[in-house]
Formats: sequence, C-alpha cells, structure tokens
Amino acid sequence: MEFVTVRLGGPGLVFAERNRVRVPFVLPAPAAAVHPMLQSFRFVNSHDDRHLKDVQIRLVPFFNAGVSTTQGEVEIETSFADADGGFGISADLVEMEVVVLVVGA
Repeated sequence: MEFVTVRLGGPGLVFAERNRVRVPFVLPAPAAAVHPMLQSFRFVNSHDDRHLKDVQIRLVPFFNAGVSTTQGEVEIETSFADADGGFGISADLVEMEVVVLVVGA
C-alpha cells in the first residue's frame, strides 16, 4: 500500500458555500487503484448570526492505472447549509481546510 496526503484550503483561505476542486497527487510507488479518505476537516464561520447545520464533503478519485500508476487527482466537493436549511453561508465568511489521505493499493 502507498499513502499520500493532499490538502485543500488552509488558514485564511475562503471558499464559496458550494465548491468543487480537483487536487493532484503523486504516489511514491505504482498502484492499481486508489481510495481517498477524509483525514481531517477544519471549518471557520466568522459570521455571528449564521449557524452551521450541515457540512457535506464528497471525495471522487480520478485515477487510471492504464495511463499512470502513480499520478491522479482527487475531486473534493463541499457544500454547507445554515440553520435555516439553505445553502446561504456567504463565500467571504467560510474558511476551511480539508485533508485527504489517498491510499494506493
């Protein structure tokens, strides 16, 4: 098994309430398949009158061992809902970091 960690975001980086980003990775040795797993998640909502109700994080691997046995991408899709049930958290108020462990087998 091969392991590599990828990150999206970090301190001071803000995102829209619906977001989809592909993050590239390179495995240290060849693999036939990969499996992304959420390793950690940090979310900061600095707006006092918004209350977070739901966070959704979807991880989709883009890896084709027929093309490359060491390189691929993980698509990280996030969405946030406030206590009113809508996806209405303002983009300039959502700071986050998503850390994904990619396991190559």
